[in-house]
This record gives sequence, structure tokens and C-alpha cells, in this order.
Amino acid sequence: MNTRMTIMALCVGVSLASAQTSNEPNIQRRLEMIEKGQAEAVRAELSTLMTTYQNNPGVMYLQAVLTTDGAEAAKIYQSIVDNFPRNEWGDDALYKLYQYYSVIGLYKTAEQKLVQIRQEYPFSAYASEADPVGEKKQLPKEEKPVNVKPQSSVQKFATGFTVQVGAFSTMQNAEELKSRFEKEQFTSNIFTIVSKGKKLHKVWVEEFQTYDEAKKFSGQIKTKFGLASIVVSR
Repeated sequence: MNTRMTIMALCVGVSLASAQTSNEPNIQRRLEMIEKGQAEAVRAELSTLMTTYQNNPGVMYLQAVLTTDGAEAAKIYQSIVDNFPRNEWGDDALYKLYQYYSVIGLYKTAEQKLVQIRQEYPFSAYASEADPVGEKKQLPKEEKPVNVKPQSSVQKFATGFTVQVGAFSTMQNAEELKSRFEKEQFTSNIFTIVSKGKKLHKVWVEEFQTYDEAKKFSGQIKTKFGLASIVVSR
């Protein structure tokens, strides 16, 4: 009798654990919806999600992604890193901070975030990201303009820098952005990483010998395509 009661109790415990797991919000699915242009549909759910799952790092991450103000989004990402360092979204939030500070030109802070990923999440796919921007890669005080060059006139190098113009969880979206640049005669390729079972497809455009050239190209991408981008080494 005692054995039977013990088994029943274990079964109930397993059922409760399964229910708790199934009740977790599907953040990955909603991120894919955003990438497919369904951001407003996800935004409509956000208030309910934030009420139902208070202080849930996944919901906080979703909130940050939907926040149009970069500085405000960075605060949310930083809150995830500070308060939920061991959660599955911790390294994702840190990587978003790395991207944000790279885009606004705070390269030293961006480097610190990338170093933090490597130290605190050594098994994260983000830990294998290109070398952070160091002092030797910083722009000189006097810069000369670098024109955007089409594919046919850009010299290729075995090692150097490239410009990351996007990162998507769905390959279709990455391929669409890649095709957009190829139509403009720019070399583009997709680099895929896997972090905790989640795939991230990065779109890289062109190759450069120096960080200075790549950074100039990144600025012209902003002007020509209206896209924020970051420089990474290869």
C-alpha cells in the first residue's frame, strides 16, 4: 500500500513538473514571428505575457527586442544579465548588449560584454564570436573616406574583417537579406551558430583587410540600406 502511494505521489510530481514546463511561454516562436514581420502581433501579446509571467527573463528579453529605443532596450538586457545570469537568455542578452555598444561606437564597452560572454558562458555559441574590438583595431584620429566598392573591385584576404548586417533565427530571413546585398553586387554569406539548441544565422557582407575600412563600410550601409551593422573579424 505504501509502495502504491509512493508511486502515485511520484506520478503526480512528474505531472506537475510537466505542466509547469508546458506553461512556460514560447519565446523562440515569438522571436521568429518578429523576424517574419509579425512584430505587432507579438507586441499585442506582450502586456498579457508580462502580467502572467512576471520577472520572467524570456519575456523580458522579448520586451527588449520589441523596444524601439536602443538605450531602453539595453537597460532591459542588462537587467536580465544582472538578475538572471544563469538563465538560458543570459548570454543572448549579453550578445545584444555587445551589438548595441558596437553600433553606437562604444567599442571598449562592447569588448567588455564579449569578454564577459566568454568568461561566464564558455560553452555558449556566442563565446566563439569574432575577436572583440581591441586598441589596435580602434579608428585613428584622422580618417580618410573609404568608398563602398562592388564585389568585382573588392580585394579578398585570407583573414581580416567583415560587416554583420543581421542575425536571424530563421534561415529564410537570413537568405532574403543576403540576396538583397547580392543584388547590389556585394559579396555576402551566412554564418550559422548554435547556442543551447537555438540557431542564429548571421549575414556577413564583404571582407576587408583593416578594421578602419570595415567600419567605414558599416557607416555607408546605414546610409544606403538603413541597416545598423557591426564589424567582426574573420
